[in-house]
Amino acid sequence: MELRNRTVQVLVILSMIAFAVAGRLLPHPDNFAPVAALGLMAGYLFASRSLGLGIVMIAMAASDLIMGFESLEMRLAVYGGLMVSVFAGRMLTNRSDKQFVIGLPLTSVAASVAFFVISNLAVWAFSGMYDATAAGLGLCYVNAIPFFWNTLAGDLVYSGMLLGAVRLAQNYQRAQLQSAS
Repeated sequence: MELRNRTVQVLVILSMIAFAVAGRLLPHPDNFAPVAALGLMAGYLFASRSLGLGIVMIAMAASDLIMGFESLEMRLAVYGGLMVSVFAGRMLTNRSDKQFVIGLPLTSVAASVAFFVISNLAVWAFSGMYDATAAGLGLCYVNAIPFFWNTLAGDLVYSGMLLGAVRLAQNYQRAQLQSAS
C-alpha cells in the first residue's frame, strides 16, 4: 500500500529523517542505529526508489554535518552500503503477511551483511590501517565482526519495530475498509 496523501507523505518522510538523525546523534552502542531500518521502511513504503534513497542520504548527510566524518571515500562507501537497504525494502511490498513476517528479518540480515561487506572493504582500501593484501582484507573483516553484531542487532530491532508497526497499521486500515463495505 503506497502513501498517497501528499501532506501525510511529507510528514512521514520528515519524521523518518528526524528519527534517523536522532538515532545517530543520541547515545547508543556502536553501530546500533536506525538508518538501515529506515532504508528498509522507505523502500517498502514508497514506490519511488529515488525518494527512498533520498530519505536515507538526507538523514545521513544531516547527521554527518553535526557529527563530522572521516573521509569522502568512507562516506561514499557507508552511504552506498545503506542504499542496499532501500532496495531490500522494495522486496517486501505486495507480500502476504506470512511472507512479510519471514521476509522482514531476512531482508534486514541481507542489508546488514551488505553494509558490513561494503563498508569494511572501504576501511581496508582507504584507511591505511591494513596491508593491501588478501591477508589484510581478511584481518579487516575479522576485526570488524564485533561491530557487525551491533549493526545486525540494531537493524533487526529497528526494522522489526518500525516495519512491524507499519504493517499492523496497514492491516488495521484494510480491515476497517472491509468492515465498512
